[in-house]
Amino acid sequence: MSASSHSYHHGNLRNALIIAAAELIERDGTLDFSISEAAAIAGVSAAAPYRHFADKEDLLGAVRQLAFMGLGNVAKQTADQHPVTSIEGILAMGHVYLKYAREKRVFFSLMWEARADIDERRENPQTEHNGFMILVDRVSAFCQAHGTPQINPTQLATSLWSLSHGIATLEANQLLDIFDRTVTAESIFDDSAKRILASVFASRPW
Repeated sequence: MSASSHSYHHGNLRNALIIAAAELIERDGTLDFSISEAAAIAGVSAAAPYRHFADKEDLLGAVRQLAFMGLGNVAKQTADQHPVTSIEGILAMGHVYLKYAREKRVFFSLMWEARADIDERRENPQTEHNGFMILVDRVSAFCQAHGTPQINPTQLATSLWSLSHGIATLEANQLLDIFDRTVTAESIFDDSAKRILASVFASRPW
């Protein structure tokens, strides 16, 4: 995207800078850019970003929110393609997480790095993690449909998310298949997720 396409009008500079930073990360595959580089892509002076961001970390925090928004959007699109109470929908949510981590590697790292604002992020996680909340809703509907409303859907969703996150992290570090070169991220997730669900719904062998 050219600098001219980032022309901003009446208060859109903040968004233009976030998009510019995201484009730099996408282009170079690294977080090692300067705030002045983002300003140049947005078509403003090197001093202009400081009207909206205290420093680069502040700008990266906004980019992280954009990355979570992107994950939430693809999670919703994926969820909408499957029946609300289907196990296929739950498995597809894991797959979309793995795909996002694979295709947006640097953004995925930024999303989960322990940075200076970790305490603030823990206070209201729902504001960023709408993709996870979609998974919670799916798991809750699944539990209701299969006669186990007493199960804590957030806890079960956390188990499934932790599984997909661990697999994604190992794959990103090229260590997932260190012991078995035939495995894939999706196959491990499917097998393990079905085992988790089978342990919860003991009478139903998924």
